[in-house]
Amino acid sequence: MKNQSKKYLIYFLLILFAAIDFSGCTSSKLIDVWKEQSFKRGSIDNFLVIAINNNKTKRRIWEKSFVDELTSNGIKAAGSYYYYPNDAPAEKDIPELFKNKFDGIILIQKVSEEIRKYHVPGSLYYEPWGFRRWYGWRYSRVYMPGYVDKERITQLEISVWEPGEDGKMIWSALTETINSDLPQNFSKEISSLIIPKMISDRIILPKGKKGGGVDSSF
Repeated sequence: MKNQSKKYLIYFLLILFAAIDFSGCTSSKLIDVWKEQSFKRGSIDNFLVIAINNNKTKRRIWEKSFVDELTSNGIKAAGSYYYYPNDAPAEKDIPELFKNKFDGIILIQKVSEEIRKYHVPGSLYYEPWGFRRWYGWRYSRVYMPGYVDKERITQLEISVWEPGEDGKMIWSALTETINSDLPQNFSKEISSLIIPKMISDRIILPKGKKGGGVDSSF
C-alpha cells in the first residue's frame, strides 16, 4: 500500500512538471525580415513609436519598452501616448507629428494569434523498491500516459517608416512568440529582439548608452 501511494505521488509530480515544462515557457524569434534596398541613410536619429492596441495600458507598456530600448542605445524616441494619451494617432495626424519632430516611425501591431493543440507522448520509467534487506532491489515499470496540451502562437509585425507625403516603409520584421508572457515581459522580450536587428541592418546606429527619452520616467 505504501509503495502504491508513492507510485501515485511520483506519477502526479511527473505530470505536473511536464505541464510546467511544455506550457509555461515563453520563446520569441524572428521569422522574417525585409529591408528597402534603396534606403541609403544608414541611420534614423529620432523615432516616434506607435503600438496599435485598443487597450490603453498595453499600448503605453509596449511603446515605453521600445522607447527605453532605443534611448539605451543613444537614439531619441518618444511614445505616441505622450501626444495622444487616449488613442493612437489617426493616420491623417501622422504627417503633422513628423513635422520638425521625428524622422522615423516604428509601428507595432499584432498580425495573428492562435491556440494550437499538440500531443505529448507517453513515457515509461522504472521505479526501484526494496525487495529484501540483504538481496538488493527490484524495479516496477511505471507508465505515464500521453496527453494533449495547447500553446498560444502570437505573430507581431514591427515596421519602420520614413516621413514623406504618403509615408514609405523601409524595414519590417515578423516575430513569432509561443505562450506570450505578461505585457511588461513580452514587450521587453520583443524590443530587445528587434532593436539589435535594426542596428545590425544599419537602420539605426547606436550612439552610446544613454537614459531617458521624452517619457523615460513613466
